[in-house]
Amino acid sequence: MIEWDRVAELYDIYVHSDIDISFFIRETRNVSGQVLELMAGTGRVSIPLLEAGVSLVCVDASAQMLAILQKKLAQNGLSARIQQADVRELNLQDCFELAIIPFNSFSELLSKKDQRSTLQSIHNHLREGGRLICTLHNPHVRLKLVDGSLRLEGKYSLEKQQLLFWGLEKQQPNHCIVERTQFYEIYDQHGFLQSKRLLDMQFCLIQKQDFEEMAQETGYKIVAVYGDYSYSEFNSDTSPSMIFILEK
Repeated sequence: MIEWDRVAELYDIYVHSDIDISFFIRETRNVSGQVLELMAGTGRVSIPLLEAGVSLVCVDASAQMLAILQKKLAQNGLSARIQQADVRELNLQDCFELAIIPFNSFSELLSKKDQRSTLQSIHNHLREGGRLICTLHNPHVRLKLVDGSLRLEGKYSLEKQQLLFWGLEKQQPNHCIVERTQFYEIYDQHGFLQSKRLLDMQFCLIQKQDFEEMAQETGYKIVAVYGDYSYSEFNSDTSPSMIFILEK
């Protein structure tokens, strides 16, 4: 699992994507009771859902990311149940109509054992007929960016400072694992480097057939697979994502 605690206070500076927000608002709109959001982080998806009136249980393994989420809830006059837990070993004493794993976060689980354990753990927390929405990269498309090049992925203005965010990705030979290093450089207003840190991470590009087999083995029925957040039909050559709707 990725050590998000190490960069938690920087995360919201460089992660601004809202491409999936409308999708998750639509999918959660008619859910009765609480929605289980797994690997919730600092609340990129949580806050808009709560503002839309969704009742949430937000789970993440990172104490620092959840602390930031808790602070944002207080600032926005919102409330949710916050739970620090490992998705592979959930024990929430509740059953849910819907669970979601946004932002390709399931890919942080590298081994088939951990992937299966997580699917089973979530299955144990769903009502009969309950659903899991799991978002994944389309390996064929995502691998086009994995070429060993160091890329400046963004410049972000801070108060009297600037954050430069870099990324470098390599694929493990004959393996689905991508090794990614993220570099964070903070410069003062005169261009002098003030601090620098890096975060090493790995994520797994899971093939569609492999995920479907795991899902079925752990008790799910595959309801739909979309290629993007506009509900487009999945195309293995061009779709940026694999958005699975699974049912217990």
